[in-house]
Parts: sequence; C-alpha cells; structure tokens
Amino acid sequence: MAEDFKRVADPAAPLSQGVERLGISSRKVGLAPGSVVHTGTRHVETASISTMTYTSDQLEEVQQVAPNDLRGPTEGDDGVQWVNVIGLHDTDLVLDIGERYGLHPLLMEDTVAVRSRPTFVDYENHAFLSLKMLSWSDSDGVDVEHVSLVLGDDYVISFQERPGDVFDAVRQRIRAGTSRIRRRDSEYLWYALIDAVVDHYLYTIEQLANQVDELEEQVWHEGHSNDVPARVQAVRSEMVLVRRALRPLRDEVEALVKEPPAWFSEEIAPFMSDLRTHVLQISDALDSMRDSLASVMDAHLSIMAMRTRHEFRVHAGTRGSMGLPGGAHRHGRARVGYGRLLQTEGLDVIGGRR
Repeated sequence: MAEDFKRVADPAAPLSQGVERLGISSRKVGLAPGSVVHTGTRHVETASISTMTYTSDQLEEVQQVAPNDLRGPTEGDDGVQWVNVIGLHDTDLVLDIGERYGLHPLLMEDTVAVRSRPTFVDYENHAFLSLKMLSWSDSDGVDVEHVSLVLGDDYVISFQERPGDVFDAVRQRIRAGTSRIRRRDSEYLWYALIDAVVDHYLYTIEQLANQVDELEEQVWHEGHSNDVPARVQAVRSEMVLVRRALRPLRDEVEALVKEPPAWFSEEIAPFMSDLRTHVLQISDALDSMRDSLASVMDAHLSIMAMRTRHEFRVHAGTRGSMGLPGGAHRHGRARVGYGRLLQTEGLDVIGGRR
C-alpha cells in the first residue's frame, strides 16, 4: 500500500482569518484524492510519538518513538498498544506511521485535513474517527483541536495537533492497573478516548451557560448596559464553535450505534449506546442554551425600547411644563420609577416576558 500514498509538501502560506472562521482551506484544490496535505497551523517545532502498551498485568510506556520502532499490527496476544502522535504538520511522519500499520491512503489524508468535519469511516480491518477536541480558558474561551482516532485489532492511534489533551484520566486508568480498561481490548480504549473528548464538551457548555446566566443577571437586575449585544454575540460565536464540533459527531455516533462495522465485538455495543445518550444530552443542552441566549437579547431590546419611550415622555413632559398651567403636574407624572415603568409597559420582570 505504500506506493498509494502521495507525499505533498505542506504549503507555507498562512491561513487567513476568514479561513480560520469558516473552517475551510483551498490548499488541496486540484490535488488527487489521497494527497496528504496539512491544512492547519504548525503548533510544535518537532512532531513526536509516544506509546503505551499494556495487558492486564503489564504496562510499558515509551516516549520519543521512531516510526520504524513501532510494533505495528500483530497476530499474537501482545496486548493493546496506544500510539499517540503530536504534530500533524510533519506529513512524512504521519505517512510513515500509515505505512507501518497499513492504513488506507484516504484515512491519512483525512488525518491532516484539520478543517474537515468530524467523520467515521470503516476500512474493514481498521476504523477511523475524526472529531474536535474542545477545551476552555477564561481568557480565550473555546479552543478547538482536530483529533483523529484509528482503531485496529490490537492498537489505537491518536493524532493530535499539539501537546495537551483531555486524555490524562484515561492514562491514569491504564497506569492504575486495576481498572476495566486494562482487562479489555483496543475497542474499549478507542471508546474511552472518544468518551473523554465528549466529557469535555459538557464542561465547555457549562462554562458558556455561566456566561448566559451572567447576562441574564445583567439585563434583569443591573439595569441598562451598552455592552449586552456585544457580550451576547461573543457567547453566540463560542456556541457556534461547539455546535460545529458536536452535531456532526452526534450524527456519526448515531449511525455507528445503529449499524456498527461487522468486525466490531458485541461487548462494545452497550458502551457506544451510552456514548450516544451522552452526546444527545449535550446536544439538547446546547439547544436550550441557545434559546436562553435569544431570550436574553429579546429582553434587552424590550427594556431598551421601554426606556426610550419613557425618556421621550419625560422630555415631552418637561417641554410641556414650560409656561403652561399644570405643566409641573404633568412633569411629575412623567418621572415614574423604573419598576413602575416595567409594570405600565406590561412586562413581567420575573418571567422575562410580556
């Protein structure tokens, strides 16, 4: 299969902000299918490979492994091997790994196409899933990283753009030696890595939900603020990133549960069904949060409209009081309190609706 791979130099042209925002790239225009071109940004100086090989009673961890030193697929009972690759810009390294494990050329192409949507493909003797790994920071908000997980009979290969991931809990379970993962096959490791990614989707959504709660507090209890539309748009932009990562993954997991590959074992089916439920719950939470954010913006606009009408009445009352009998009385009536204004406009403050 080695001759099927097409080695293409990675273009050095930087990606524009529009490309980053839309998640597209024109670097592969005109190239044949199977052309391995990195479509993202270089995050590390040198790509690296590490492995964890384990059975129920043995564990071996190796850092800085050369592609030629990788075990590759085996026919014996040599345990499960997890190969973790960091640095997708090194397409030669990625291709060497693909040749070592006999991976399909289109799989290698999708591995470095970091702008592509999450997808699952069954190649009969190995399977491929690409997905987006989300993380959250208070300073930068949602961070998205392209991750690919390859499943074979006795191995899992994870491809990452940069160091730092959400897999530390999985590593600790493997090192513990007493967990379920050490007694199961590569399918369970593959599932555990996907589940770890999905768990952090929930954490990211929780952080965004906190921001929506703060906006609701600001709109209903802190009075008028000119920055509400900007803050709403900022949260909405972060939600778009989550939705673009979650919805394709939801579809792929749903299809995988309904029609799993023929070579998948029956033991993994309950875990994949549980994963589907988890993904659907997170998707429902995201939809609910989107509705809440829309309600916050509607409430802000309603209050702004009421304040404008109130200020107009005050202004009209002030002008009417100049030189006119009873003007002071009209002026006094125009200066109603803000709480009374909400009542007279028919807005239910507690319910957040008219």
